[in-house]
Amino acid sequence: MPHLMRWKSGQTDQKKRPDMVLQVLLWLGTVVLVISVLFVLLPIRVVLSWHSDPVRPSTVFLRPFGGVSPPIKVYDSTRKRKPKKPPATARKRHHKGVGRGWNARGDVMAELSRLLGRLIEVVQIEDLHIDAAFGLGDPAETGQLYGQLTPLIYTTRGHVQLHPDFETACLQGSAVAQVRFALIGLIWPLVAFGWRVFGPLQ
Repeated sequence: MPHLMRWKSGQTDQKKRPDMVLQVLLWLGTVVLVISVLFVLLPIRVVLSWHSDPVRPSTVFLRPFGGVSPPIKVYDSTRKRKPKKPPATARKRHHKGVGRGWNARGDVMAELSRLLGRLIEVVQIEDLHIDAAFGLGDPAETGQLYGQLTPLIYTTRGHVQLHPDFETACLQGSAVAQVRFALIGLIWPLVAFGWRVFGPLQ
């Protein structure tokens, strides 16, 4: 009888182990799902610093979940990157595949300007300091982009000085910004831009 009882007890323990593992996996999956949903729905605070001068570092910090989490550095221009050389096979594919893949259609610059305007509406600018000169190499496109940036210049807090260069393509200066946005608010403008520029022809 003692042997029979031990055998039944062992069978019961073996049955409980898969149930416990399944419960743990379900709980972990639920936690990951909740964190993912909160990450998408709650605002993210971004603090970025950009300088065209290579001596001065450019950085980007993220503080997700409404900005209450510790800052996470996602970019630092001072980090040394190892140059990656494409393998010989990849180079051959590149030469063979010229003209293939996705091709942009329509007025890309007009769509970029429209996307920028929509993103400015979604993003809440808390602090902004910009002093930069920019140019797209085409006077009409440079003027169009400058017009799209006009609300950024006159309606945001901080100090913003943008100098359009109608003769050359350039981007020089510095910028320090702190913004807030929710990822869910960026999805539709980006999807609409991708569909209009790279989607199937109508």
